[in-house]
Amino acid sequence: MNVVLTALQEQISQLDDGARLPTVRELMKTFRVSQATVQDALTRLREAGLLTSQVGRGTYVTKSQEERRIVRPPDEHLDSLLILANASLNERCVLVQNYIVDEMSRSGSKVVQISYHNTSHLLDMLSSIPDFDAVVLQSHYENIPIRLLHLLQDKARALVVDGHSVSGVDLDRVGTDWEEALDMALDHLHELGHRSIALASLDTMAQPILSVRRAFERIGRRAPDNARHFGPITLRGVLHPTQSVELALKGALEGLLDEDHRLPFTAMITLGISDALGIGRCLDELGISYPDKLSVFILGHHDVPTEHFGSMSMAGSSYLEGAQQLVKTIHRRLNSPELPPQIVYLGCSQVIRSSTTSPE
Repeated sequence: MNVVLTALQEQISQLDDGARLPTVRELMKTFRVSQATVQDALTRLREAGLLTSQVGRGTYVTKSQEERRIVRPPDEHLDSLLILANASLNERCVLVQNYIVDEMSRSGSKVVQISYHNTSHLLDMLSSIPDFDAVVLQSHYENIPIRLLHLLQDKARALVVDGHSVSGVDLDRVGTDWEEALDMALDHLHELGHRSIALASLDTMAQPILSVRRAFERIGRRAPDNARHFGPITLRGVLHPTQSVELALKGALEGLLDEDHRLPFTAMITLGISDALGIGRCLDELGISYPDKLSVFILGHHDVPTEHFGSMSMAGSSYLEGAQQLVKTIHRRLNSPELPPQIVYLGCSQVIRSSTTSPE
């Protein structure tokens, strides 16, 4: 560590104010050390006032606290915007895109929307197209390759991720605190008298899903003896919110029915599922009337019609607030590129509808 720190201090002393340092990868290769070692050295030098970092641009020398400034003056104009979304984008993603396109078109900005399925093909394509002022990457329940994030940072002055599927990366991102939504759902169901509750989710290892599963299990372990958390139930093969959950949910629940055709829980919470119609059809096919035999509570976006169909109780965020915060975060980054990355958690609220009631 001392070798890297000392070498960088010597290099900085020979550079002019505003000079750009090599990238972390280049420094790793030069000194043959890990990323963590390089990052630790850069952090110490930043704390000493010798460096300043700009998200998506790099690390620059600053000779003194008094003279610290943005190396390149901020360009607040947003001429071009790229919106990237996985091919599985659901209605919520479409509504967010529509809002951003309308908002940007009013100021004359050009917007390009790309829906991708194969990440390798996307990387090849992005390498051959011009740069953009800003990029919005929509990702809620998919894992994002680091190489894609690095490429997008090089392609744009502002990169904002729509969703909290990335962590431990210096990026602006906007998303929902699904654990808060889970707390709302559990509080509501407990108030109704439910003591046996299940959680059903997508078949994915994405961070938002994993965090809610762990929270559900953790709360269940602390529950009183007369309460039980069942699951989490993973809908095998259902990787994206837009996939029909009817068959997968039916397969998961069928094996849990007892000889009286009853489930071992009286309420079910779902996460990452946009197919409210499929949930209803599944329960109808199994002969499980809801909410009489099973209360259903959705963790989702309460202003997206296909997620509730006017009947499902829900807790979560608003797509509209999400879209507004994305636009605000883009302009913040363009106006002040020297500011640290911003993590925005959208406000959670619940809407109680007819899919939940007291257990029999």
